[in-house]
Amino acid sequence: MPTLTRLLLTAVLSFFLCLPAFAAKEMVFVKGERSASDLEQDIHRKGQQVLELVDLKPGMVVADVLGGGGYYSELIAEKIAPYGRVYLHNNRAYLPHVGKEVAARLKDSRLDNVIRHDRETGDLAFIDQSLDMIFFVLGYHDMYHVDKNWKIDKDDFIRQLKTALKPGGQLLIIDHSAPDGSGTKYSQDLHRIDKLYVKAELKQKGFKLLKESNLLVNDQDSREISPFHPDIRRRTDRFILLFQK
Repeated sequence: MPTLTRLLLTAVLSFFLCLPAFAAKEMVFVKGERSASDLEQDIHRKGQQVLELVDLKPGMVVADVLGGGGYYSELIAEKIAPYGRVYLHNNRAYLPHVGKEVAARLKDSRLDNVIRHDRETGDLAFIDQSLDMIFFVLGYHDMYHVDKNWKIDKDDFIRQLKTALKPGGQLLIIDHSAPDGSGTKYSQDLHRIDKLYVKAELKQKGFKLLKESNLLVNDQDSREISPFHPDIRRRTDRFILLFQK
């Protein structure tokens, strides 16, 4: 067999032998089952325990704002089924990072009561007083992060959230902790925010703090490195705050 032919055959064979390995890295979503990726995230995100902190009931209408790939949307959807619904929101700038996961998660009406809600942060397009609850997970600091494709008018954004909530509606905030007293100093470069700052700001905006939880606290996190640093990725110190309109 000529050398070139042998090399070509070896390359083709190697490609097909590697296919399962590549396929294994793809996120696979099956109706009626939680994905392996989500189950792995449960270890550090503790999604089921987080949901126990809020009073989700069947029939509720919930928004998962800047909800990324929909990890929380799927958990919420199960709690509020069969007649409740979840709006999985993302903006244009976020979709290049999470769009494939959203599409795979919702493909073929896999989650009947999750509605894809792609809207810009300047016009969330929620009906006034239509939401029982809003989940805002790992995104509060992004209101203080500015990039060429990313800038949020934080006062208008918070106003939209409040307007969309029903009287007595609730807002759940989870975010990467920054050092106490640092305000928004770490939001731009380290994607973190001071819990005390968030509490004070939302109180000033007319929200009432109902509870906070140490469920996601990690004392090994210095709170002064990026959440994407390999030493702390998915294991950051995070605060949980539940507010009421």
